[in-house]
Amino acid sequence: MSLSSANVTKTAFPMFDMMLEMQRIGLRAMSIYQPIGSAFLESAKSAERLRGSAFAAGRAQGDTKTEQVVAIGEEVLNVGTRTVPGKTTRVRRLVVETPVEKEVTLHTETVVVERRQPIANIGQNVLTEVTVEMSDSNEVPVISKSVHLVEEVLLRKEVTARTETIRDTVKRDTLEIEEPSQLPVPFNAAKQQDERKRDEKRANEAREKKQAIVPVPAETEGGDARRQPH
Repeated sequence: MSLSSANVTKTAFPMFDMMLEMQRIGLRAMSIYQPIGSAFLESAKSAERLRGSAFAAGRAQGDTKTEQVVAIGEEVLNVGTRTVPGKTTRVRRLVVETPVEKEVTLHTETVVVERRQPIANIGQNVLTEVTVEMSDSNEVPVISKSVHLVEEVLLRKEVTARTETIRDTVKRDTLEIEEPSQLPVPFNAAKQQDERKRDEKRANEAREKKQAIVPVPAETEGGDARRQPH
């Protein structure tokens, strides 16, 4: 009895028939979803291949880079000015009272009754009632005050200039180059290279002078000396 066939023969056992029916439904579902699963796996594999190719391209691009730039900077000291409050000068006007003295002349008029002999009796009205009055008078001091300006106080500012030296520290970048010899190379490498060339030139000149000197030959046994032709 084939289990993969669509037409499954029924048996005499209902439970066994139900199990066969469930197996048939499972096989049919697997046959339906198999293309979708395969397509999903294929897309995942293609994405992985694309990611690997992009990483390889970026690595190759980084390996082929032949220049690297190192920026060198330094600090610059900037000095500005700002105004800060200093000492305060305050002028207040107050009113004070001071005792003063001043002399003044006062006059007093007093009525004096004096009896005397008549000077002339002609034209005098006598034998009638007459009342004559005269009052005394006194001068009293009268005080008044007036205001006079005696001085003025002026507040103003005078500007003076002074020079101060500001001392501080600034930072800057320096270079330290290490060659394969693991020796630090100073920044003025061109100057040392020129000195090395001059030393080599002096050594070559000294070597040429030594080679230009002609050695003197030794005397032979017969007493004759080999003379070099001039």
